[in-house]
Amino acid sequence: MATVYDTKISMNNVEYGICGIDVGNSRVKIHHDDVFLSFPYDKDWKKNVQHHFRDHTTQRYLIGLSSVNPKQTTAIVKVLQRCPGHMVLNAHILLMRNEKQLNFGAVENAGIDRLLGSIGAMTRVKPPMITVDCGTAVTVNAVSKDHVFLGGVIFAGLSTQLFGLSKQTAAIPELKFQPAQENIGVNTQQSLMAGVSASVSGGIAHAVRNFIATQFHNVKVPVVMSGGEAPYMMEDLKKEGIEGTYHQHMVTDGILALLAHAQLADIQDAIIGKILH
Repeated sequence: MATVYDTKISMNNVEYGICGIDVGNSRVKIHHDDVFLSFPYDKDWKKNVQHHFRDHTTQRYLIGLSSVNPKQTTAIVKVLQRCPGHMVLNAHILLMRNEKQLNFGAVENAGIDRLLGSIGAMTRVKPPMITVDCGTAVTVNAVSKDHVFLGGVIFAGLSTQLFGLSKQTAAIPELKFQPAQENIGVNTQQSLMAGVSASVSGGIAHAVRNFIATQFHNVKVPVVMSGGEAPYMMEDLKKEGIEGTYHQHMVTDGILALLAHAQLADIQDAIIGKILH
């Protein structure tokens, strides 16, 4: 059965596959066909991206690029433009040209990751729906039956809370998140893990219930979850009576869906010109 991943687009007598790249706060994610790569911004990340597209792909790709990290955007465009045969596209332009997939005219300055995540979620579940992205920040968003992005809430994620506490509190060390074993800690580390888990899962649960009451007239709607920290939260939410569906590649699926349904003229307008080195 054909899926969005099988999409081929012919332009100037050249056949391209489609690829989505999400430039996030802490890492870059690459998604095409059945390939999904995720690179943290370490000293080798640019080399790894270039190596993949130059040496490990035989297909030419139209690469839809989305970014919430301006610092890394120019860097990755330069890297991709050094890989012959591929074209880099601004996913924001494609998003602005396709209100049929998601109408976001009722909100101001919503992050592109929230909007693309909503489109990606709709490749799995029909709206109305609530999306939850658990990463550096947690976003909980509502989408109506008519594909209207209604808005949402944003708060600090698990690792972000731990980092902030370590920087603002002399007695708390910097720790990496580990799933809480109990809901009450008997030492500082256990208390921190239990505390941030309760904070994030409680914030998500409150937002979901609030949206169901105020936006969906107390009718339960699907909850689609993504992000590196989502699996930790799903068990806690289940205890709260909230069943979430996990969609690992929600944002990049949104980019791929935009590319798959874009008009050829819009694709051509979205191509990012050569950036001088």
